[in-house]
Amino acid sequence: MRFLLGWAVKLGFLAVVAMVMTGNLKIQLPEKVLGYEVPAQARQFVDRGSQITEIGTKTQSGFKQISDSFR
Repeated sequence: MRFLLGWAVKLGFLAVVAMVMTGNLKIQLPEKVLGYEVPAQARQFVDRGSQITEIGTKTQSGFKQISDSFR
């Protein structure tokens, strides 16, 4: 039972990471968790993921406009 619970937690974590990387889920880290301050590097890492998604969306729309202009 403990083995299955461990794998369920690992797969759940990987699912969240995959959703963040594909842009289906936006995560914002709070300043403090359980009274401890979240490191600035961790917040920057999460913010970079959302910025990459935004840049990808803008690039995709730019390429769509370029392809529409050729039609």
